[in-house]
Amino acid sequence: MTKRHSSNDEQQNFTKLDNDYVRNTDKAINRKQQARKRKMRRIIFFAIIPVVIIALLLNVLSHQNEVLATKEQAKKEAEQHLAELKEEQDLLNLKIKQLEDDEYIAKLLRKEYYLSEEGEIIFIIPDKEDKKDD
Repeated sequence: MTKRHSSNDEQQNFTKLDNDYVRNTDKAINRKQQARKRKMRRIIFFAIIPVVIIALLLNVLSHQNEVLATKEQAKKEAEQHLAELKEEQDLLNLKIKQLEDDEYIAKLLRKEYYLSEEGEIIFIIPDKEDKKDD
C-alpha cells in the first residue's frame, strides 16, 4: 500500500500507528517539548529577576545621590553661617577687650554723652548736611 507523492502536495496525509512504540516516542517528544518550555520559563524568570533587582538598586542609588546633594548644600550653608558667627564672635571679643580698657571707655563716654574731663570745653559744630537743609 504505497501512496503516490505528487510535487504539488505540501502536506502529506498519513495515519499514525497505535502501538506502544509510537505512544512512547510521542510521550518522549512531548516530554522534551515540555522540558524546553520549562527551561525557557526558568531562563526568562531568572533573567527578569536580576533586571528588577538592578532597577531597584539604581533607584536607591539615585535617591541617595539626591539626599547627598541636599546634605552637601546644607553643609555649605552651615559652614557659611559658622564663618559669619566666628567673625561676629571675633568682633565681640575685640569689643570686650576695648571695654575693659579705661581709656577707651572714657573716650566713648566723651563722644557719646558729651562728657568732659576737668578743664576741658566741648564745642558742638553742626554737620555740613544740617546746613544744606536750612
